[in-house]
Order: sequence, then C-alpha cells, then structure tokens
Amino acid sequence: VVQFEPRVVEGVKCNRVEPEELLLDGQQRITSLFQALMRDEAVDTRTATNRKRQVFYYINIKEALRDPFPDEAIEIIDDSLTVRENIGRDVVLDLTTKEKEYAAMRFPVNRIFDHDEWFNGWMEYWGYSKEKIKLFQDFKNIELTPIASYPMPQIRLEEETSKEAVCLVFEKVNTGGKTLDAFELLTAMFAADGTVNLRTDWYGDQDQPGYENQLHEIDVLRGIERKDFLRAISLANTYSCRHSAEAQGKTGKDLPAISCKHAAILDLRSDVYRKWNDAIIEGFQKAARFLHGRGLFRHKDVPYQSQIIVLSALHAIDGGKGFDAARTAKLEQWFWCGIFGELYSRAVDTRLASDVEDLTRKITSGDSEIRTIRDAIFSESRLDTMRSRSSAAYKGVQALLLKSGASDFLTGEQIGIANFFAESIDIHHLFPRRWCKAAQIPRARYNTVVNKTGISAHTNRIIGGRAPSEYCNALDRHTTDKGVSLDEILKSHKIDSALLRADNFDAFYTARRTALLDMIENAMGKKALRDGAGHAEDYGDDEIQEKDEEL
Repeated sequence: VVQFEPRVVEGVKCNRVEPEELLLDGQQRITSLFQALMRDEAVDTRTATNRKRQVFYYINIKEALRDPFPDEAIEIIDDSLTVRENIGRDVVLDLTTKEKEYAAMRFPVNRIFDHDEWFNGWMEYWGYSKEKIKLFQDFKNIELTPIASYPMPQIRLEEETSKEAVCLVFEKVNTGGKTLDAFELLTAMFAADGTVNLRTDWYGDQDQPGYENQLHEIDVLRGIERKDFLRAISLANTYSCRHSAEAQGKTGKDLPAISCKHAAILDLRSDVYRKWNDAIIEGFQKAARFLHGRGLFRHKDVPYQSQIIVLSALHAIDGGKGFDAARTAKLEQWFWCGIFGELYSRAVDTRLASDVEDLTRKITSGDSEIRTIRDAIFSESRLDTMRSRSSAAYKGVQALLLKSGASDFLTGEQIGIANFFAESIDIHHLFPRRWCKAAQIPRARYNTVVNKTGISAHTNRIIGGRAPSEYCNALDRHTTDKGVSLDEILKSHKIDSALLRADNFDAFYTARRTALLDMIENAMGKKALRDGAGHAEDYGDDEIQEKDEEL
C-alpha cells in the first residue's frame, strides 16, 4: 500500500484525522466548490490584476427565475457585504444581516445545501405571504435542487492500486487542466515519511529560491521542468544500482535496468532523492556551461532538452569531478550525432538510458560503443529541407556555426554569450526574401538553413530587402571603420563572399551547402549519406510559420 501525506482542502477547519479516502485529482475544483457553496467565511480569490480579494456569492432570486438564466443573477459581493457608489459614499446594497438579505431578495450561495433555516427566516420576514413562499419554492425547485442534487462523476480507486496504475488512469481520463505526474505523487509520498518537502525544494519558499528558480536564471536551462529533474535523478540512481550489481557478479537479467521511465521515477525513495538531488542540480548547471561552449545560449535554441538530462546525470555519476579534454571531445561527438541524427523524437526514455550507460562506460574505460553515435545518419539532402525553427537539426546548424567561430557582421567579434544577447543575434536570410521573390527563386529553396545565419538586429536593418551586393557595400563601410574585413567575417559563417557579392544565388547555395555539410561531418566524426543534389522543391515544406523579421 502506497503511503501518501494527506492535506485538507483549503479552507476546511478540522483537527488532524486519518482520512478514509484521498482526493487525487480535482483539488482546485473541489476547493472552489467548497469555499463558494459550503464555507461560512468569505471565499479567497484574486482580481484580474492578481490582487487578493475576499468575496461572497449571492443569487438574485427574481433574476434567477428568468428564462434563460442570466449571468447577472450571480452577484459577487466583497466581504463588507455592501455595495457602494459615488466613491463609497452611497450604500446601494446592504447584505450585512439575514433580514437585509431577505429584503433585497439575495440568496447566499453558501446556503444551497442548508437552505431550510434561511427559508424559515424568509417566511417569517415576509409574514408568511403566500406570494413570497411560492416565489421561494419556485426558486428552490428551479435552481437550488438541481445544484444540490447534481451527480458528481468520479473514479474510485482501491488503496491497493499501484502508483503506476494511478497515473495511467489519470492520464486516460483527464483531457484538460493540470497534468498529474510523478512529481505530484512523489511529493505526497515523501511528505508521508516527513523527511523531504519536494515541492519546496523545487518551487522554493519565502526564505530561499527553489531549484526551478536556480536553473531558470540561466536562459539555456529555462526549458528544464520538474519531471526532467526527476528523470535525471532516476538515471543516475538506476545506473548506480546496475553498476553495484555488476560489481557483485550479477549478469544478464539479474542486472537492474537503467531507466527514467515513469515506474522507475515512482520507485524513488526519499533517501535516494537526497543522495542525488544537489548533484543533479549542479549537473544541470555544468550542462549549461557545456551548451554555452557549443554555441547555445537560449533555451528556445536548444535542439533537444533530453540531452541536458543526460549531461546532468553523467555529472552526478562522475561525482562532480568534471571531464578532461578527451572525455569532453567524446561527449561532443555524441552531442552532435544526437542532434543531426535527429534521434530524440521517439523512444526518448530508452535513448537516454542507453546514453548514460554508453557514455559512462566510454568515459571510464574507453571501450564502449556509443549507440547514439552508431545510429546517427545525416543525409546531405536534409540541408535542402531544413526550414523549421523547431527542427533540432536546424538549431544544430546555427549552434555549430557559432561554436565554429562565426563572427558578428559589424564588429568582427566572435559571437558568444557576452554579445549574443546584447546584439540581439537571431537567424536571418542572407539573400533576403524580397530579393529572392523578385528573382523568382522558389521559397522552398531560399528559405532553407543554407540561406540563413545568425545576424544582429542592427545588421539585419542594414540588409533590409536589398541585394547582397548592395548591403555588402554598406557593411564594408562599417567594418572598415572598425579595422576588420567583411570577407573574413563571411568566411566564419561558411559563406563564399565572392559569390554573395556577385548576387549569384545558385552558386552561393551550392558552395555553402557543401561547406555546411563538411562542418556537420566534422562535428559528427563520420561521413554523411551522399544522396544526390537534393532539389528542395522535391520535398514537402516543413516550415512552421515564423515571425517576419526582414523587410
């Protein structure tokens, strides 16, 4: 039987009791319903500007009997139980006593399940008037009874239900709202033994920031979520367990699996969590440094968030000692092979487990095959279909250009984290769209990664929609003043400056395509699949709609 730490619905006043049943999903709905329909005190809510506000809900009896039911029949009154106008000078509605509620014909929503006493007061207040009694009876039959007798759908699970089954049931029936994941279940299980407050660790409290804040302060890690944190812990822990089993002479099926799947995460104990949590957070921070060194500075540019999980787990397994140049080189080959092989689109958890196993063995003993490197295949024609900003390989090309030394078009400085944000570097066309359309170059061809590179916002304004020959002349004046050569800068972006200046799109495209392919092959440490010229118009345009960043 899984032990969970219970927490009462917010607003409920009760002494500590052992619950007979636990509400697993729907806490927000139940809390809202309880506070509005059953709580004597005001409901805690917030305004559209996020200002705290305590209110009561009332039903205007006369309005509620209109057909169809009008929205204005429900009235929200602040905890003063008065409505004022004229800058607060005039009271236009006063509900501070039951008698005033009767007189104003306003029924308090928190009496729906206990309306007999209120009705008795109503009859007495109106002198047992048949007209008023009938009015309330109609209101009761039409509005109150359907609410009080509304059948609330529910799925009841026996206490023997496994953790995995609980999550599976939730995922199958829940099509909206907040997702229930392993983090929620582990939070409750860790709280039950009183040793770990997982929620506070991740989100922080008033005294100190949590892990989420620590990671998201680094832009490249802003895509890391709480489940990624737990997956990294699971990978490190299950690898450690497998390694210990091997040391004891176990083999084959007797060896525990390396895993970050749902079941493995749910099997984490609080002591295991405490063993790895700090090392994993440090691992994510060290992974950020690795990414910065590979030309990645923003989270939206990271090809695969999954690879960051592997890097974090590897760091924790290694005990935080760090990797020397030879080890880092092997990590780098794995990194680029995963990206250009586009291997993290399916069976991701299985891939992450094999990565951790292979890379750890390779780093420690040097005799292990790395399956991601083995499986990675890059076809030269892929460059002709790479148009989507969401594509991992597209992001990889731009990162690899920065890692290879691409320089700013105006200053000649190598683009790095120091000037990436300051100069607002983003991906733009080399042959502008306006020029390409005028030259009747197919969009499927000019819009590929071959015709794009990282350019500053200032440079992009200079380029505008002009021909390359024109904007190169303009850029020459800027770079000459700074004592740098535009041709050398273009070379750092794998661009043949003579072909660009000649406005020769086809020759430029062919030359840069070859240069980018050579760069990718060098990063992967293996040859690409040479599959022909790869005419872009032969492929479907996989581009998602992008912001129009050029004139």
